[in-house]
Amino acid sequence: METTTVPEGLQAQRQYIEKLESEHFGWDILVGDAFVRGMRDIGYKSTSFAMAELIDNAIQAAASRVDIVFGFDGGAKPTKIAIIDNGHGMEAKMVRASLIWGAGTRAENREGFGKYGYGLPSASVSQCHRVSVFSKIPGGEWHRAYLDIDEIKDGKWSKGNRIEMPAAAPMDPPDFVLQHLEERGRSGDHGTVVVWEGLDRVNPKLRQELRNSLVTNLGVIYRNYLVATPITVDCVDVQPCDPLFLTEGFRYYDLDEDRAVELPPATVEVKDKGTGQVIGRMRVRYARMPATFFRKPEFKHTNRPGKGGTNERLDIADANNGIIFLRNGRQIDVIRPPRSMRSINATTDRFWAVEVNFDATLDELFSITTSKQQVRPDDSVWDMLKDKAKLFDVIGEMFTTYKKDASKIATKAEQAKEGKRASVEAIEGAAKFRTTKTPDETPERQQEAEANLEQEARKRAGKAGVKPEAIERELVAEREGRTHEVETEDMPGAPFMRCVQEGGTRVLYLNIAHPFYTELYAGPSATPRLRAGLEVLLWTLGNSEADADPESERRRFYERERVSVWSPQLADALQVLKGVSVMESEVEEAEAGSAA
Repeated sequence: METTTVPEGLQAQRQYIEKLESEHFGWDILVGDAFVRGMRDIGYKSTSFAMAELIDNAIQAAASRVDIVFGFDGGAKPTKIAIIDNGHGMEAKMVRASLIWGAGTRAENREGFGKYGYGLPSASVSQCHRVSVFSKIPGGEWHRAYLDIDEIKDGKWSKGNRIEMPAAAPMDPPDFVLQHLEERGRSGDHGTVVVWEGLDRVNPKLRQELRNSLVTNLGVIYRNYLVATPITVDCVDVQPCDPLFLTEGFRYYDLDEDRAVELPPATVEVKDKGTGQVIGRMRVRYARMPATFFRKPEFKHTNRPGKGGTNERLDIADANNGIIFLRNGRQIDVIRPPRSMRSINATTDRFWAVEVNFDATLDELFSITTSKQQVRPDDSVWDMLKDKAKLFDVIGEMFTTYKKDASKIATKAEQAKEGKRASVEAIEGAAKFRTTKTPDETPERQQEAEANLEQEARKRAGKAGVKPEAIERELVAEREGRTHEVETEDMPGAPFMRCVQEGGTRVLYLNIAHPFYTELYAGPSATPRLRAGLEVLLWTLGNSEADADPESERRRFYERERVSVWSPQLADALQVLKGVSVMESEVEEAEAGSAA
């Protein structure tokens, strides 16, 4: 008779089934110990997001303030953290229930934050081994319940396959909490205190770094609630911080003279497909940042400021690089749109920001997770944002404006650093090798040069609101001794360049509204040497046109080609090039990524 060997995996399965069917276990929908350990590993983006679950509860309990207090057993690392609120508190049995997964009271409530009753226990065990909840209602006494991972693991709470939450007992909060309340003259007549102990996953671990991280992150998450419900961390006030930098009085709004520019907002009404009734709204805000927005004042006019030249706004922008989603005014997530609609570049796309604040009645369209730190917008959401809020059109406009601003700064910085522009030095140095005859300075050419200078002076005077004569004198003085000059102009629909003689200076104008400028000359991978090379090429073309006699057939040929052939064909080709995959070197990518 042959003996069949049972695989080890099947043996384990059979033993486990026997355990489930014994009198001490049963076919519950979950296994208590494994569930608790699994919830411990549910994963929160940061300690700030875990703590936000408890602050949500405090705000919904009508708290008018929330204090986050550190407790120490010695050293610079907090060993305990207390989240204290003065809300309406909980009765003794609810204190016990607050630590049971799914025992929340707001399952159908769409007015606040909570929904499933998972927040307090899940967030707490993700950061520590033991969480205690102390609560007191008006006229009542403090009661305490707790959840301890180690005791559950050791089977102290087990009844067969089940884990039973111990009953709440009368108990005052820890001394460091009572001391905090006393020092600030707070009675503690009612409210809730959640204490984390056995901190093993709190990050950062040192006091100052942890405090700074919480102050910054909670200031962003609760920016719309901090006026009504102030929050402190280790006795430091949490300042509201708008990652769009549009709200006056909020953190970093007036860090320096630069200001974010608000574009017209949009409201999208979402209707029920069956009834046509409005079931919720999405409110969209847009902000564009100047090209120098993230630079310290002394680096505003440099080409590449580097790490030491950036300000505190940059960390906020990088942490919110994408589409920012809020639920009932509380920030939930920052995500990137589908690549088919728009890709996000971490470096250049930090200069615009978009916020979408949706009503909680639209939760099903956003697949919001139980931990309230992630959304997955339905395809219909992206379609509505695209068609009704013009999301990607506005982003494109903001991005183009940024590139123009950045290019102007880079060009001026290069010119100031080098004295004479590299392309001008090259074109002047090549003049001695010229084989064609230099054009005669005829009266017609002189008249054209003076007319061009007057026209430019009138254009600048119109923008500045001063007399053309004053501008013309400034131009002549500014260009004295300069035979060649490179300038930019913003001329939508005009050719990508033009080269004209203005008085005694030949000027090469680059049109920042043309794709040549935004995609190539000042594109993401453009370097000073590339720009200088392109300018030399344009000087060669431009000089050929400007050297031709004003009314000659040769001049008319160049003008026709530049306006009707070169410029539109160049724009079309660059548009196609956007969709062509181009392999870039690591050096190029590193240079592009260092520009802030």
